[in-house]
Amino acid sequence: MYVDKVAVVGAGAMGAAIAEVMALNGKKVVLKDVSQEFVDRGLKTIDAVLDDLVTFHAGKAEAEIERIESKNGITLTEEQKAKVREANKATYDRARADKIRRNIQGTTSYDDLADVDFVIEAVVEKMPVKQQVFKELEAATQSHVVLATNTSTLSITEIASAVSAKRRPKVLGAHFFNPPYTLPLVEIIPAHETSPGVVEETIQFFEELRNHRFPMLPVAVKETPGFVVNRILGRAFNEAFLVYEEGIASPRDIDKAMKAGAGWPMGPLELADLVGIDVLYHAGRSMKEMGAPAEQRLPQIIGKLYHSGRWGKKVGRGFYDYKNE
Repeated sequence: MYVDKVAVVGAGAMGAAIAEVMALNGKKVVLKDVSQEFVDRGLKTIDAVLDDLVTFHAGKAEAEIERIESKNGITLTEEQKAKVREANKATYDRARADKIRRNIQGTTSYDDLADVDFVIEAVVEKMPVKQQVFKELEAATQSHVVLATNTSTLSITEIASAVSAKRRPKVLGAHFFNPPYTLPLVEIIPAHETSPGVVEETIQFFEELRNHRFPMLPVAVKETPGFVVNRILGRAFNEAFLVYEEGIASPRDIDKAMKAGAGWPMGPLELADLVGIDVLYHAGRSMKEMGAPAEQRLPQIIGKLYHSGRWGKKVGRGFYDYKNE
């Protein structure tokens, strides 16, 4: 599969981050959303990600010097520091970041998708919305173009049913993890009528890519509620939510326990707030509709937080109150 130009439909946090990864790999990218306001917000997100990348690379040599000196209780000579700086010189500077940014075009029109080679849909996790987008994508793109959905829980086959029978072999899931510029995993999920060749070519395409830290790592997954990671992580989430709901420990102590005792880099309630309570709520409903077993279904606290507008860090309140804590 030759991919020169990629379309990402949905300029939210995930869509913008996926677009940045594609542009990082030299792909021309069209980032589409329904309004210019959403497109501009997505482009602003990409600008911030690239700024952070440049800042990290500009400071990584000095950070490594500090780490070596602190860990070993020594002071490096200027000659040694020069060697460390040479080994850790910036891979991404401002000029390279600007070049990546120029690869990305924002749009509100499907006309700009006429010459793309691959599409990744990253709109809201609602089946009717995704199905409508796929109908529009079939009409807007050439027949050879693969149409991938970034859904984390919805049925790929049901999404694919929105396009014609002749196009369904080109529809599959490509589930990225948040944020994709640091997490390399992509779950590749075929729908019932997806061509095995399309799955293989898609995996090969992603194997050629990398994010800010690692080569991308695609894995083939059968269509099932939650796929692999969310099926496993969902049960861990649910236990954490129940521990909170039953008053066994405070959010801060639950997170502290899982970080200090289980080696999690982020506590489950912190992670839930970062992912978004609204995302978890809709994902839970979707998994229930797909026939997920009872132990995978969300405890009541997620519904309570969702209906209270406490959708997590992006709105300032979730399990934590980010405005006052």
